[in-house]
Amino acid sequence: MPASTYPPALEEFGRLALRSPNATLEGEHRSDLVKSLLAVLAAIAAFQPMAASAVDVWVTHSTEKIKASATARTTAAAKISAARNEFEAFQVVVTGSASNVSATVSDLTGPGKITGVRLYREALMNVTTPSGLDGTTGQIPDGLVPDVDEIFGEHRNAFPFTVPAGESRAVWVEVLVPPDATPGDYSGTVNVTWDGGSKAVPVTLTVWPFTLPSTASLKTAFGFTWGALNVADGVSSSDDVAALRAIYDRFALDHRLTLSHIDDGAGDDMTHFASYYGPSIDGTAATRLPGAKMTAVEAMGNLGTWSPFFAQKGWSDRLFQYTCDEPPLTCAWSDIPTRAATARAASPAVRTLVTTTIAEAQSQGVLSSIDILVPVINYLDDKAGSEFTGEQRGNYDAWLAGSSKREVWTYQSCMSHGCGGSVNFGNPSASDYYYTGWPSYAIDASAIRNRAMEWLSFRYRVSGELYYETVEAYRADPWSNQWGFGGNGDGTLFYPGTTARIGGSHDVPVASIRLKMLREGMEDYEYLKLLSDLGDEADARAIAAKLFPQAYQTEQSADDLFAARAQLASLIVQRTGGAVPPVGTPGGGTGPGGTTGGGTTGGGTTGGTTDGGVTGGGAGLQQAGASGCGSAGGFGIAAALGLTGALRLRRRRRG
Repeated sequence: MPASTYPPALEEFGRLALRSPNATLEGEHRSDLVKSLLAVLAAIAAFQPMAASAVDVWVTHSTEKIKASATARTTAAAKISAARNEFEAFQVVVTGSASNVSATVSDLTGPGKITGVRLYREALMNVTTPSGLDGTTGQIPDGLVPDVDEIFGEHRNAFPFTVPAGESRAVWVEVLVPPDATPGDYSGTVNVTWDGGSKAVPVTLTVWPFTLPSTASLKTAFGFTWGALNVADGVSSSDDVAALRAIYDRFALDHRLTLSHIDDGAGDDMTHFASYYGPSIDGTAATRLPGAKMTAVEAMGNLGTWSPFFAQKGWSDRLFQYTCDEPPLTCAWSDIPTRAATARAASPAVRTLVTTTIAEAQSQGVLSSIDILVPVINYLDDKAGSEFTGEQRGNYDAWLAGSSKREVWTYQSCMSHGCGGSVNFGNPSASDYYYTGWPSYAIDASAIRNRAMEWLSFRYRVSGELYYETVEAYRADPWSNQWGFGGNGDGTLFYPGTTARIGGSHDVPVASIRLKMLREGMEDYEYLKLLSDLGDEADARAIAAKLFPQAYQTEQSADDLFAARAQLASLIVQRTGGAVPPVGTPGGGTGPGGTTGGGTTGGGTTGGTTDGGVTGGGAGLQQAGASGCGSAGGFGIAAALGLTGALRLRRRRRG
């Protein structure tokens, strides 16, 4: 072994021996040498296990990104909690060196049996330029390569993998609690093996006695350009595109999202449309969430054809016209009334959507032409110096009261990290600091910022979320680089799971960790809404506001998030008839950032049945990663940017 790795006692022994190599040691020298020799033997005994234990296996929760540079921790068991019909995940991390690493997972048993726990290898993205001041660089996990895919059930090439010496690699472990699962504690094991070793990781899942809906309560309209998919997967015929696109639609529904931009080149062929996409709209698609339905559909053809067809199918409540995106950047304000009139002539049920604020629409005289107003999240609660500083949602109430068709949605844009990627990291400007702390779907944003958007949707009382694209980087190679519009991963939430990349015999979508965080946020929204619907809206809003005080303060700890979830779950159980001990009762996992949890005991469900007791709670570990810069001390952003001009021009979703 290198000299630098010798135990100190061995070095001392050598020093004493070399002092008089040919002399007979007596008295003090003999005593010193004997003591040193004994110390050497003890050191070797202690040192040998250390050398043999070159591989560490440890556990963390889902809301953290384990970079390749992560060091080993001591957490050895996974403890998670979830409602029925909810996904919940954790991560098993291997710190190397280790070769031929594989993992298997058992069923979870308790009051019943939960099968089909899924494993994924976390693929790394080498990020060389941060998306903003609160971004980061390095080997960051994002793509989740399945062991067995969710669509065809084919084994893919997630395992085995290699962990270089001194580095870490993570396995994503995901449970879907069945809608009819009996509440209580379940246990199982994740077994990790590598050349020369193995590790069994105990898993405990607490199932809460309430159920989440399969169809998301928060509407979503996420873009999906079929042309990009065509390039990525090499499909040629329109039917091939449609079949693969329909798979993406189902996959998105199982992440509680709607890919609303249905365009596979078929135009106004409604028979084709219904054949491929009808099941995802009416809730008969083969989704893991039973009966999951799309919540919004963008009209992609002649409204005179689409509107009556949707009316015939009973889908009119979800059809909308994307009337204009960020006027006056993509259309003139004067275009909006004409376009809206066309939609309303086709059917009064069709909603018109414009990404703008109520103040802008009113000042331009187009407010009456809009049914869905979609301000960027920044303009619902902006930083100091903006005309939108402070909570703005109340300004929409009077307009909303004028028609049942009207809704307020929101969206995040490159304003979450800085449009254009021109951040001066050495000497940041006021505008650089402005683009920090917001919710973000960037790869190098923390997992909690990826998860925060839906909490804000509840907090600011909006009905839906818009996102401009999900496969933007498909035209290049999203597995190696997703830099675009000033950020890493802006506009790309899936990876193309081609057979050349992940094995198998069918192409499938591959989820990013950011997509999983989005789903976690959607499920958090369901907790908030359920508590609110049970008559406790004040507590639900207070919990959301405490976790995320402003829209630009989303860099919070994962401990706090899991504690908030546990508190929500406890209150829901109380409202449905269960007796709950105080929030914070130990029941969560432990780790470097401490323990959070909220063990509960009780029964009762939202479906009106009563189940046996539930013991457990939310698990939470301290989130590692960059810290948000917040409002940068309330600097005068209006003066720095000329908010009425430059900032508005830079709010675009695409940079």
